[in-house]
Amino acid sequence: MTRHTTSRRPAIALAALLGLATAINAEVGVTDGPKGVVVNRRNGKAYAAFPDLGIVKIVNGVAGPVVTLKTGANIKNLTMDPRSGRVYAMNRGPGTISVIDPDTDAIIDTLKADRGSLTALNPVTNKLYVSASTGTDPSVIDLATKSSTTIHAGTEGNALSVNVKANKIYFVGYEDNFLTVVDGVTNEPARIEVPGFHQWDSAFNETNGLLYLPTPNNNAITVIDTRMGVVSMVGTGSVPMAAAVNEVTNRLYVVNYASSDVTVIDGASNRTIATVQVGLWPQQLAINAETNMIYVVNTHANNVSVIDGRTNTVAATVPADKGPWAVAVNPVSNVIYVANRLSDKVTVIDGRTNRAVQR
Repeated sequence: MTRHTTSRRPAIALAALLGLATAINAEVGVTDGPKGVVVNRRNGKAYAAFPDLGIVKIVNGVAGPVVTLKTGANIKNLTMDPRSGRVYAMNRGPGTISVIDPDTDAIIDTLKADRGSLTALNPVTNKLYVSASTGTDPSVIDLATKSSTTIHAGTEGNALSVNVKANKIYFVGYEDNFLTVVDGVTNEPARIEVPGFHQWDSAFNETNGLLYLPTPNNNAITVIDTRMGVVSMVGTGSVPMAAAVNEVTNRLYVVNYASSDVTVIDGASNRTIATVQVGLWPQQLAINAETNMIYVVNTHANNVSVIDGRTNTVAATVPADKGPWAVAVNPVSNVIYVANRLSDKVTVIDGRTNRAVQR
């Protein structure tokens, strides 16, 4: 069963994040939010968002064609339908969602999403969930009818996850001290109190029903058993920003922005296994469960740390372009795609050799 997770960074500059730190912090199967890159495993195409340029680049491997699409201003979030291969690009500026066809590489439809911020899909129910900008409720779009319904969740949802099996949607707001659980049938919300504030990402493990929220103010990861409503916390490095689960090994990886390292946690015991030093100010990660390799984008080092999941050591450091900020893995071809925020380049890494080209 598939599950989709995405997140929205608060509107805080990197310098402000450092101030916060001194004061105190795939696509299908893993989180890589803000989801600036998604991969279609069937045709090998990767889609990378460039928010400041308002474009999506479609890249096919290290040598295939590259297509550039103009979508809309401040596009930070991409969601892929694993059944059809369609990509939904959330354009926060105009409040629209561009629908990209996987065969023609063209925008075939534009959906209205006023004040929209993030998207996540339940491919079984064919419903697209849209979190909102600050102070407004999220919504759900029925893709069959294109009708939109407001969900009175009491939160805008800075992080958004879909539990496909249970048909539950998890929203957490940046200033919330609670998790909002929405029933996918009735759209009715319920709340679970959490101990921290300023959650801005989430990773969901559908195998065991655990939801993980990086909690930067507490330098911890908040662990929620969604089946039992039990909440606990595990310490991390400084300013945890993102998390991803390898469901094959049942290990959780947490990116710590201010301490420039990754916390490795055993999913069965919630105990820390290792702390792996990476490059300066890492922001995101993606996991290739087939090879047990973890790819961490180091935004201010302009490179990618490749962590070997067997040894919890950095196996390679791969140069990227300016400001790498989002990453996704194609486990079929063992190719890794990195969107570079401060350029118009996609770094394409051959997972076998760790060699990269800029496309």
